[in-house]
Amino acid sequence: MGQNHCSICETPLRAFALAGSGRQYYRCPLCEWIVLDEGHFLSAEEQRARYLQHENTCENAGYVAMFERFIAACIDPYCRDARTSLDFGCGPGPVLAALLRKRGFEVDTYDLFFAPDTAYQTKKYDLITSTEVFEHLHKPMEIMRELAQRISANGIIALMTQFPPDDPGLFSRWWYLNDPTHVSFYPLKTFEFMAQALHLRVLFLDKKEMCVLGRP
Repeated sequence: MGQNHCSICETPLRAFALAGSGRQYYRCPLCEWIVLDEGHFLSAEEQRARYLQHENTCENAGYVAMFERFIAACIDPYCRDARTSLDFGCGPGPVLAALLRKRGFEVDTYDLFFAPDTAYQTKKYDLITSTEVFEHLHKPMEIMRELAQRISANGIIALMTQFPPDDPGLFSRWWYLNDPTHVSFYPLKTFEFMAQALHLRVLFLDKKEMCVLGRP
């Protein structure tokens, strides 16, 4: 099995394999997006079972602290007057949604497996968050386009996903590849391409895991 064209920019993909892993990946030579060969994708049932193994709760102090850093870097500087929010891909325990509600946000949640209510598709939001979600997406441009349609005139999309190492050797040993539900990876250039294609602009990139997109 194999993918032919980039989900982000439609450029023909180039295949590469990781020695000793038995897995094949594809990289876009233009926007640099990286995707695992679809032959290695888990089934929906396998993905859900994997997500339920995560200890992503309000009792996990490290997990809460991660979101507090995310809020400080990606939300507080850009959402001073924001009130409505969507946590897209909230997981079985929507910790970020709870933290935002404490700050006065009205928060809707959506998750393919754990909160599948699609009422958000008829609304607009001042803030859309999607944390540790995009690495699981087979067709990220479709999701990003949908989210872009849901932000208000001054709204933002705040994302968190680990950015891959530039060096091929470091990439081959990157810990993020060990999770079999992680199939899609975004160098910094990829988010710039996505933003441009959707008439958005990159407001913030921390070169590690955080990205904020908004209107020009």
